[in-house]
Amino acid sequence: MKYSVIVDIFFNDKRLGADIPVGGEVKRVLERLAAVEGRVKAMLPEDAREKIMENYTYLQGELNCEAEKSAFAEGFKTGLLLGAEVFSDLNKND
Repeated sequence: MKYSVIVDIFFNDKRLGADIPVGGEVKRVLERLAAVEGRVKAMLPEDAREKIMENYTYLQGELNCEAEKSAFAEGFKTGLLLGAEVFSDLNKND
């Protein structure tokens, strides 16, 4: 085998998922989120607004990162199990 996806993932410095296109629904949700964020900011005390929003944004990013890592790991495991099952079935038919 000349190409190895494992070697490609390990040695290439590209973020997994960076090439995934962002659909219209993501853009609509992002617009709604920005509108809500604007309303929340308006209700916060001016002297603490930026620090509160910075903390909120950081924690939201951390939560998203953890969710993405979990989803990726589960998807990877499922893919491996699917591949193992397919090749197991192929070997039985020989």
